[in-house]
Amino acid sequence: MSVTTRTRTRVAVAAIGAAAVLALTACGGGDDAGSASDKADKSGPAGTASPAKDEEAAAEAKDGESGSAAGSSDKGKSAAPGVCASGTVKVEVKAVSAPVNHLLVVATNTSKSACTAHGYPFLRFDQDQATTPVIDKSRPQAPVTLAPGKSAYAGIVTSAADGSGGTGRKAKKLAVSFQGPGDGSSVGDKVDAPLPGGSVHVDDQAQGTYWQSSQADALKW
Repeated sequence: MSVTTRTRTRVAVAAIGAAAVLALTACGGGDDAGSASDKADKSGPAGTASPAKDEEAAAEAKDGESGSAAGSSDKGKSAAPGVCASGTVKVEVKAVSAPVNHLLVVATNTSKSACTAHGYPFLRFDQDQATTPVIDKSRPQAPVTLAPGKSAYAGIVTSAADGSGGTGRKAKKLAVSFQGPGDGSSVGDKVDAPLPGGSVHVDDQAQGTYWQSSQADALKW
């Protein structure tokens, strides 16, 4: 083989080797690029959260707001002028000697203007989720209107005298809320009324009456 031929052969081999190295390098660079692309897709631009995480955070914030709203149900809408509600009415719960298993709710108008006690009081013992049912037959012919210093009355049957209400429990708190006209929604804030003796036995038959103009009417049910 001549010198010229050997030289050409070495040049050709060197060129082939260089091409192979370049091909291997290109393949490795493709893997790195694909990995970097995957990371960018998963984490988003540098320093920012991914869209999925942003949506998740927004959903959690919305849930938190809903929970707060749900937890603020103790306050009703503002009472219109002339409607009895917390702030203008003093609420007391009194023990009675007869009939048995009864309490008397007394709402006294402490304002300088007349107000009307609509419907019946919403009564909630302790942390009960639902208010005490009302005795439908106790509905008066018209809502009770109170002059300044005058009172409206509602009776509470705390438990069934014949034991049909189950074993029952000892309640230590009573919250009273007033109704607005027409729609039956609560108005004003709830009133925490102390129970006589600090507690009372209530069972599944506990129920209350509509507001009445006299104690006798409130306690006859």
